[in-house]
Amino acid sequence: MSLSGRSQSALSGLNSDVEDDSSDLITSHSTVSSLSSQPIGLTEVLRTTQLQLDVERTRNRELKEQNAILEANKPKRAKKNVPPELLAYEGEIRILAKKYGVITELFFPRTPTTDAISQPYPVDAPSFTTADRYATVLTEELSLVAELDASLPDHLRRIRNLNSFHDMFAQAMQSGRSDILYKLRDNVEVIFGLPKAYFIPNFARLTIAEVIKMLGVKDVGTPGQKFTMWFPFLFKNMKVDMRKPFTNWEPLGLILKTALWGKASLAEGFVRRGGPKTNGRKWQVSAVTPGAFAWAATICMFMLSPDSEFPGNGVGQLSKINYYEVFRGYKCVLVTKWADPHIQKIVSEVNSFVFGKSGATSAKSGSTGPMEDLAAEIDAAMAAMDAAALASEDDADDSVDETGPAAASSSGGTQSAPAVVDEGDSSGSEATAAPMSFDEVAAVVDPASQKTNSRKTSSVSKSTRGRKTTKGKRR
Repeated sequence: MSLSGRSQSALSGLNSDVEDDSSDLITSHSTVSSLSSQPIGLTEVLRTTQLQLDVERTRNRELKEQNAILEANKPKRAKKNVPPELLAYEGEIRILAKKYGVITELFFPRTPTTDAISQPYPVDAPSFTTADRYATVLTEELSLVAELDASLPDHLRRIRNLNSFHDMFAQAMQSGRSDILYKLRDNVEVIFGLPKAYFIPNFARLTIAEVIKMLGVKDVGTPGQKFTMWFPFLFKNMKVDMRKPFTNWEPLGLILKTALWGKASLAEGFVRRGGPKTNGRKWQVSAVTPGAFAWAATICMFMLSPDSEFPGNGVGQLSKINYYEVFRGYKCVLVTKWADPHIQKIVSEVNSFVFGKSGATSAKSGSTGPMEDLAAEIDAAMAAMDAAALASEDDADDSVDETGPAAASSSGGTQSAPAVVDEGDSSGSEATAAPMSFDEVAAVVDPASQKTNSRKTSSVSKSTRGRKTTKGKRR
């Protein structure tokens, strides 16, 4: 059959650009609308061609979908010497690593002393939910690995000691952290009450007076510039009170909310319903943990700092803040003091804010340079909390016996607070830590401030990290 130039042109238009669905659709409609004006034979040819074109378009769409699936599952990099079982569980490992990096530890476990991370499961460690984990370097490293094992299913515990597992898990933690930080930077106005422009990665945040005040940076812009892990923004009205840390908990709750439920959760009156699975739903998290609280506080410090990228090695490139030790310090205080009434009150508030309920918590869980001496800051925090607890107990005793030690204090005498005694080991031996005065506690936070307690001049024992404390006998 011979076709006119007009017919050939129509057929040529139908067969062109089959990959562009919208273009095909326009051509198809114009062709079909002109069928009634064409001869019968030409109409049949055009109809047959149109059907073939529809089949090809459908096939093309299916191939695109298949390619998208293959692309999503394609290895991101060449994996050499990676066990097959590790590759088979890669998706699961990535989900668990992202959860572990928020709920448990900010960094992959470091065990330079014991190399426990390379030892087969299980490791012999004390309970990682109690202060015993911080008794020695040995117990701390073993507890880190035991805590990681507790977050893994059996089939992954068996390969946890492999270097290839360490690499994959650590990279997944870093990837998950970067994703969450991106979301947080998009919501800084709500979290910090400051313009988003201040939190562009390369912005010079230490030129902003509000940020300097929030961080409590000393000697800004000088070689002696120093940061403190107990920065003012962690305290209500930015008034540092080491007896009651984390009183400004709401920004930390907003950070956790964003990480768990996404940006929409920050809207007033937000109620969790259906929709895409958030991290909180995928991870099945229902209450804050010491690790999650410490994570939020450390991320808060990083976002206010001059650092543009979160350091994989733990030390900020510009600030020189050791975020690894900062996180470790927060978690040490939280685990050790988890049953403290003040900490439990803060945790209850955060659970209600983040999860919409009080959230059950367990009372059992429990070098100079740009950063001040972190060990001293951690000890000072716990000593101050011990002092607050002892002061509360003294108040109760004073109300019962007016002729007791309170009277001696009011008469001008100096009263010593009960020594804080470390619980003995299994052999029953006991040790008493060196005392720390209220002046020393204040000096750690602000060396320029030498405030004394106006009510009395008691001294308290310095809390040894990783030890439970008990009330001593009053003399």
